Amino acid sequence: IYFIEGGSGCIQAIDVGDGVEAMVQVDDLHGTNTLDLVVSTSSGNIVTLESNAVPYHPLNVWNNGEVRTRTNGFAHGYSASQGIFFHQVTRQYRDILGVYVPVTFEIFDNRPGILSEPNRRKYNVEIRAGTSGKRTVLRKTYDSPGVYTERFYISFGPGFYSLMIRLQTTHGLVYEDVIHLGYNVRYMNGFGLLLWLPLVIAAVPILFFGRKEWSWQEDEYGDDDEGSRGLGILGRLPTTSSSSNNHA
Repeated sequence: IYFIEGGSGCIQAIDVGDGVEAMVQVDDLHGTNTLDLVVSTSSGNIVTLESNAVPYHPLNVWNNGEVRTRTNGFAHGYSASQGIFFHQVTRQYRDILGVYVPVTFEIFDNRPGILSEPNRRKYNVEIRAGTSGKRTVLRKTYDSPGVYTERFYISFGPGFYSLMIRLQTTHGLVYEDVIHLGYNVRYMNGFGLLLWLPLVIAAVPILFFGRKEWSWQEDEYGDDDEGSRGLGILGRLPTTSSSSNNHA
């Protein structure tokens, strides 16, 4: 593998021990916020080369084969005049538990004189749960570049999804970016909360406000009351004088 620096023309070679016939792919595989090289050799081995030289950016990756992405691959890149990409806060894998999915993305357009031509600032954006146009979950048109946050509902049920954001300009150029997330994969955890939370809320007033104050003196036998003196659990006990008269 040969590395060529465009500014100085310096060439550096790395021997991976086998022939390389496939296109070298570039992405952040180790989560270090830098770009890694993925090399596939002719014998079927896959080698990753990690470097801290180039910082990660969605527009710097090359992970779709010989072209950068499925459509219009040669127009993508960090040096492109326009495009779209998900922000870092959205790129982190998440397991969404709820109805709506929030995403943050940025539309940029660095074409000369674009600010003075509003008719060219039409950006048709689609977010798909996959790559098919039949699985579009959001479709919207924007009239200016910038950072946007949208919330949408995925009607295809719980599961793991690859969300693809797609931008089409007035010239027909297409730019894409992809993230991965889980949508209500552990939704059974929410059912347990819905079951126990109402019971706990209903039990709290009963425990704190439904308690009666009482004393052991109310159930004490043989108190000073004349009417209840000498009473046991079976009634009044016979006296000594009554027993003597009956015997006589």
